[in-house]
Amino acid sequence: MAQEPVRDSLVTVLGQLRDEGSGQPIPYAHVLNTSLHLATISDTLGFFSIRVRRTDSLTITAVGFEDTYFSLPSFWPSNHYSGVIYVKEQVYEIEGIRVYGLGSYEQFRQKVLSLDLSEDKAQKVKVYYNELLTQEAIKYQKVSTGFSFSLRSPEERSMKRLQKVMAQKEIQKQVDAKFSKAIVSELTGLKGKELEKFMNFCQLPQAYILHSSEYDILLKVKSLYESYRIMQNQDKR
Repeated sequence: MAQEPVRDSLVTVLGQLRDEGSGQPIPYAHVLNTSLHLATISDTLGFFSIRVRRTDSLTITAVGFEDTYFSLPSFWPSNHYSGVIYVKEQVYEIEGIRVYGLGSYEQFRQKVLSLDLSEDKAQKVKVYYNELLTQEAIKYQKVSTGFSFSLRSPEERSMKRLQKVMAQKEIQKQVDAKFSKAIVSELTGLKGKELEKFMNFCQLPQAYILHSSEYDILLKVKSLYESYRIMQNQDKR
């Protein structure tokens, strides 16, 4: 039967484990005294307490760190010891690897050569992609929210503005065909500044020009010209 050591021959070690590189505490490390069959675990700040004989050696193990061995300094006189024990980080060296999303080139080549390109298979692939494209197209359709609302791309907005400009040019073209300086000049005989003055006096609404016949417009211009001449004669008096 093993004889229990005399109490005075035991030393209480109060230590703190720290990373040798960063100085940070090492929590949950295992501290073993195999000679006395004692073991403990460091707390969240790396502290631990364990009893040893002056000739014992502690084995310290922690995940990610090298195994560390600690012994009391020679001829330690006191029954208590406290201090910091530094543990070295474990460095694992592994061989480099290459990752291929489709395997190696040879594997990819074999997969391509072994593809089933039968008509039935091709048709299934076509149907699948058509369904996929349809689903994506639905995502970008105009959103119905109970009121008029749509999201347009810059290209769509530019096209909308261009359509408005083209529509306005077409309207102006129709107006000029019924009412222009050339037409008024031919009807009244006015030219130059006098023509400009009468054109400013003869302000016909665009909607009237668009919805009236050329004959009605000529009658209207003739009537306005008579009023314009009367006004001019009154100004000269």
